[in-house]
Amino acid sequence: MKLKHNNIIRSLALCCCLFVFSAQRVSAQDSTNAEAQITLTFGEQDSVKQAKAVVTKNHTPLKGVDVVFLIKKSFGSLPLGDAVTTDENGEAVADFPTDMPGDHEGNITVLAKVEENDQTGELLASKVTNWGVPTTVKDKFDQRTLWSPAANAPIPLVVTVVSLVALVWGIILYMLSQLVKINRLGKA
Repeated sequence: MKLKHNNIIRSLALCCCLFVFSAQRVSAQDSTNAEAQITLTFGEQDSVKQAKAVVTKNHTPLKGVDVVFLIKKSFGSLPLGDAVTTDENGEAVADFPTDMPGDHEGNITVLAKVEENDQTGELLASKVTNWGVPTTVKDKFDQRTLWSPAANAPIPLVVTVVSLVALVWGIILYMLSQLVKINRLGKA
């Protein structure tokens, strides 16, 4: 009984030690990159819309950091081009396309991301702007489409299905009538 009690105490002590070491490791990782930050702003220069990201660490601009500009879409992020390297002011600027579709008000979520950098770690900033082209979603629920309910199925599809079902039942009825005739001829 005493041996079992000692094993339980040892297991609990081991779990506590593992928890303490993992907590210290996580806090050490967070503190190294906590000073770095990325700020995203929008502006217009010579009638060209631009997204600007400023990368700083301890309020000092960082030079030579690659920043990727992305546009958040429904199922992922669309890059605005290749990665842009920050200058001596810590600024990275990307030209914004004029034909990017947005929501019904033209709003687009723009992301500025620093990936796998030794100085900063991974950084991400996002901001919404209304530089997109407003789009409207056409409601096709009451129209005859392939994915609509059976009452609104496309007419050619309904004609094809009804014709095939009628053809199959016609063949079955023809075969039954032939079996009846064979049965009558066999009795005669």
